[in-house]
This record gives sequence, structure tokens and C-alpha cells, in this order.
Amino acid sequence: MREAEFDHAFAAGLEGSPDLRVWLLAGGRFARYALTARLMREEQAAARKAAHWWRHWWCTMPDGSQGETDIFAVFEDPVGGRFAIHVENKPPHGVLGFAQAAAYRRRAAFKANDSRWLDYRDFETILLAPAAFLEANGECLRQFDRGISYEEVAAFVPLFTMFPKEGA
Repeated sequence: MREAEFDHAFAAGLEGSPDLRVWLLAGGRFARYALTARLMREEQAAARKAAHWWRHWWCTMPDGSQGETDIFAVFEDPVGGRFAIHVENKPPHGVLGFAQAAAYRRRAAFKANDSRWLDYRDFETILLAPAAFLEANGECLRQFDRGISYEEVAAFVPLFTMFPKEGA
């Protein structure tokens, strides 16, 4: 399977599965908003012309470097305001270099408080990959706020069931 297929399945799950959204938010920095935050899908779709609301959110950094977020999702909470989830997806055959991993947080911080990226105030960076990939890439994983495994996501998104949980 190609990375884009996993990206699409995860984003479709965010859009269509309240259970996935709650689980994702409850496990990280925005746990307090897990039950009340609204995915700003329509606003993201309206913010630019693209085939998918979550994909190809490129930016050019002040140093001239460029990069994108594989899956970019902005949420709004009535009390907490807007926050973003920046997901880097790496399938089993993927390669993640330290510089790419470290750039995720810098880009997320750069995009914050800017209307081009829906003016979010806070963010979380996530590495999404099979458990074995997360274990093998610990130094890169530490550049993200957290990692989530394909095996965990399988409970919400059927495509990810091709990676059974260990011991299952």
C-alpha cells in the first residue's frame, strides 16, 4: 500500500468517526477538549483550492526551506479556541530522517497564529506509523509530541487492520 492511501483513510476517519477524533485528542495535549472540539473540515476546505481538505498544506519557512504536513487538521473548542494536529505518516517501507522529523515542530510553530492556516493558537505533532517503525526510529519519534501506531488506529479505521496488534 502507498502512503497516500493510509493518509486518506486516516483523514476520512477523522472526518467520519467521532470515536477516532475523541480517541486521538484524548491521548494527547488536547485531552481536555476531546469531547467538545469540532473538526474544522469545511473551513479547511474553503481556505484553499485542493482536492482534499487535509492534504498538501505546504509552507515556506523564513530560511527558505519548504515542507508540508501529511495530515493537517484544525479543531475548534468553544472554550479552548483553535488548535491543530500535524501528522507525519510513515508506512512500513517509509524512511524518516532526523531533519524531516525535527522540521515538523518548527513548521507547526511557524504556521500558528496565521490566518492562512486557520489561525490556530496551539498544536500537537504526531508520528503515525506501524509500531515496529516507531520502535526502530526512536530518535526521530522524540522530535514529535507523540507517536501513534497503525495497530492502535486499526480499532477505528479498517484499512489499518492489516497491521494486527502484537499478541492479538
